Amino acid sequence: MTILLKTNKGCLLAASSVGANKRSPERLATDTTERLIKDYEEGGCCDCFMQDQVIILAALARGTSRFRTGPLTLATKTAIHVCEALTGARFTVTKEENGNLGEQSYVIECEGVVSTQSTGMQDQVII
Repeated sequence: MTILLKTNKGCLLAASSVGANKRSPERLATDTTERLIKDYEEGGCCDCFMQDQVIILAALARGTSRFRTGPLTLATKTAIHVCEALTGARFTVTKEENGNLGEQSYVIECEGVVSTQSTGMQDQVII
């Protein structure tokens, strides 16, 4: 089951769940909806399951990457540490109050490490 939320500014957020033998369809819908509302209230642009995946892409991207998320997961903290150690990318995590929702959100910023050199024929990616 996938549930979509569209904000008044046009942003789309989604949450999905797979049914299990012990959960009724009603319980599945309720759990999925509650997780989507929690993600929305935290003010992030990605949920707790996507944070660590975005870290890897930010480390490998050229220039500055920046995104907002809810509380950092252990997997996200680990991804930041490993990406910094392996690539030399630098991350900054800033904790912010999320307005009237009362939740904590974080802005993760990364200076990526990929650069390109023109060879005249095509660009080479150097990591």
